[in-house]
Amino acid sequence: MKQFINKIKYNIFTYLIIYILIFIITKLIINACGFEFMYCIYKFSLGVIILGLIASIVQTILKAKEKSTKICIIICVVCISAFLAPIGALYIAFLPPEHIIAEHSLKKDKKQMVGYVRAFLRTEVDYYEYYNVFFRSKYKSIVDDYGKGGFDPFEEKLGYKHEVLETRLYNKEGKVTYTHNYNMKQNITVIDSNNNIISPNDKTNYEPDTNNYNTNKLPSNVSKEDILYEKDINGIKKIRVAYLESILAQRSIVRIEKTEDGGKTWFSVHDTYDNYIRINNGSEFVFIDENIGFINDLGLAGTDGENGGLKITTNGGKTFENTNIIHPRSIEERNLFVKGVPYEENGKLKVKIYTINHNKEPEKTYYEFISKDKGKNWEYNRLINSIE
Repeated sequence: MKQFINKIKYNIFTYLIIYILIFIITKLIINACGFEFMYCIYKFSLGVIILGLIASIVQTILKAKEKSTKICIIICVVCISAFLAPIGALYIAFLPPEHIIAEHSLKKDKKQMVGYVRAFLRTEVDYYEYYNVFFRSKYKSIVDDYGKGGFDPFEEKLGYKHEVLETRLYNKEGKVTYTHNYNMKQNITVIDSNNNIISPNDKTNYEPDTNNYNTNKLPSNVSKEDILYEKDINGIKKIRVAYLESILAQRSIVRIEKTEDGGKTWFSVHDTYDNYIRINNGSEFVFIDENIGFINDLGLAGTDGENGGLKITTNGGKTFENTNIIHPRSIEERNLFVKGVPYEENGKLKVKIYTINHNKEPEKTYYEFISKDKGKNWEYNRLINSIE
């Protein structure tokens, strides 16, 4: 044992392994404490590992007594290096740029932040709290979304400044606590969990990245002309679909909103991070009650509707999912298209569905489907000779 210890005592590779183990253990400890290394630590460690490997190889070659052994070691090193070098170069090239900023406009405490730019088909900057040159928080607290394109927004070339489209704030569980969309027709006021109205400009009370804020309660100032659908639940509670703006390819952005005070104030009900949903123009809406609602998304023009479909929400508009329309053997045509939206009749939930056959007259054949599970699944009921 003593001889073995003396043998590795002067082996550079031994100390390299010890350094790697210390680095891994330290990283696990600081991660458990809520911290993460800054890039300088990773770059320094990478440099130590590379130099350590080179020194270990040189030491091994010098210690080798046989010339053939030295040649074999050199050949192995060259082959391994030829394989690992491109991988290392790609890793370094794709590291997101790291920027330390004095503060973010939506942070009350004005602490320094470190931002990491993710830029490929879309550019976003992830912000973490900065502690010192060695450590930052491991929890992402803010994300700035700059939209499509790949660029570094901190590089202002020729005086041009990139504009942020949306900012999202996160808690330590990785959930969005507040969303501010700079292009939407909405108020930037927020409401806390106790229904107290707070302005982001109020630096005394405003702390949007805590768990005390409901992301969805963004008061709405949508005009009456932009209300696509509205349902009165009980005179006090109401649900509506509000148009926000049009986007490319015949699509629109809408938001499901709710009021609990008879329409004095409205707020979004979505659980999505961007606080709205995208639909195709001409889509239809209906809510059967406070929780169950449908969107008949008509799809893009010229595609026979395959990009659309009947979607259902069972939680008041927070989330939507596709319904399941069961195709009976008696209907020869493969594609089924929803006409309008579901409705209640004689205590049953029904929807009209049609098929298209250009070799028949009339081309469209209408059927009635019913649902026994509040709209999730639809089964054939009967043939309809005309639209009733």
